[in-house]
Amino acid sequence: MKDNHLPPIADERLLAALKAVNPPVEKLMADRLALRQEMRQAKDELENVRHQMIPRYIGFVKAIALGAATLALVAMALALFKGLFEIKTTTILFASLLLPVWIVDQGEARFGRWRVHRNGRTEYVAKE
Repeated sequence: MKDNHLPPIADERLLAALKAVNPPVEKLMADRLALRQEMRQAKDELENVRHQMIPRYIGFVKAIALGAATLALVAMALALFKGLFEIKTTTILFASLLLPVWIVDQGEARFGRWRVHRNGRTEYVAKE
């Protein structure tokens, strides 16, 4: 027959060392829960920072794209009326100017719109 009864540990120091090496399950679960909460909080803070920074970058790209498109449209109109370009070349160039504006529009649809006023003032309207 097997003896399933182990003798009790008599030495208190040995018992304390075993408890230090092998902590109770409740303590491990509490530590795990605390780590999950810290990770969730850090992830939320990172997401908030990202959602604050991305609209700034979108606004910067929008200003560049609209400025470049405006200058290119003026240059193409002058070249078209002076007879330097054909209609086919102008339409291809105009279509290539729409791509950056469309990409900015997609970014604004996801994160919020930047409104540029005629007096140069800009305002950010967050997506709800």
